Amino acid sequence: MTQHMLIAGANGVTGRGATAVLEQAGWKVSTLSRAQHGFSQGAHLSADLLSRASLAQHASVLKTVSHLFYAALKPSPDPKLEADENALMFENLIETLLELGAPLKRVIFLQGGKVYGAHLGVYKTPAREDDSRHFPPNLYFRHEDYARSLPARSVAWTALRPDVVIGHSLGSAMNLGNLIGVYGTLCRELGVAMQFSGSEAAYNTLVNICDANMLGKAVLWAAEQEKDGAYNITNGDQFRWKHVWPKLAAWFGLEVGEPQPISLQNRLNEASADIWQQLAVREGLAEQNISQIALGSFGDFIFHVQQDAVFDVTKARQAGFHDMCLRSDDCLIAHLESMVERGLIPKPR
Repeated sequence: MTQHMLIAGANGVTGRGATAVLEQAGWKVSTLSRAQHGFSQGAHLSADLLSRASLAQHASVLKTVSHLFYAALKPSPDPKLEADENALMFENLIETLLELGAPLKRVIFLQGGKVYGAHLGVYKTPAREDDSRHFPPNLYFRHEDYARSLPARSVAWTALRPDVVIGHSLGSAMNLGNLIGVYGTLCRELGVAMQFSGSEAAYNTLVNICDANMLGKAVLWAAEQEKDGAYNITNGDQFRWKHVWPKLAAWFGLEVGEPQPISLQNRLNEASADIWQQLAVREGLAEQNISQIALGSFGDFIFHVQQDAVFDVTKARQAGFHDMCLRSDDCLIAHLESMVERGLIPKPR
């Protein structure tokens, strides 16, 4: 039987990373999102996961799916509404696959720091997969509780828990790599130092990130090695922004300055939108709307985390996933260089 992976939420940072890795490994891949177009070599399904009828129109593709990687997300400031809607989306897709008689063997779904309470500003670190849950609601608790019922229906499950995924997508609410790219570019355009936009405490905090390609390799590993349960996935290292930020500033040819807390959402996406548009026209860049490249609000959270925010990846390593050996500063620089290649930012002169 052909191994057929459906990637839900395929146009986001994690979905695009997984698509590239799986196709390179020879898997048949179909993608699903609300967008009309995808980025895979296979079929793209445009559907609303809140609607079973929207999914049913793609029955001819869905009924052949053997594996599902679920990376879709509908954010909401209301945690109960967020949990309810995302649980419905997750369950609608899986129930549709099963009702269509798809040979579904495994569901691999994305979690992240939010499962540990990272969105609340502090959690036990280094975070382990068996740590106690925080007080609900949490959309990832709902996903996992439903997934635990699937083995009774002959469907296995894997939960992957990356932290701050660095990769390419447009229109994503959580794209830190792109955000650093547009921030550094604007600092250069305006002739100012590339100051860290968070607090001194956040500058010194221990953090980790995960390259989108690394996460894609974890999806492939979970599918091919049939790994059950939850696994933290990162680049494998930990760092402090105070050690990495000067390297990012140097790539742009800028002085690093001192940490100075500002709102990137206000300064970049609102106050500097016209400056970016003019720069994009002058340099012939691919996207004139800065908010399509990245939203400063994500950086306003990440760059203001003032206590260690790191995952323990021992469980995945002991289970045989040995790829987590990247240097995160190299990963971030490589992302900036790729943004130049994609025409998203100009090459620093």
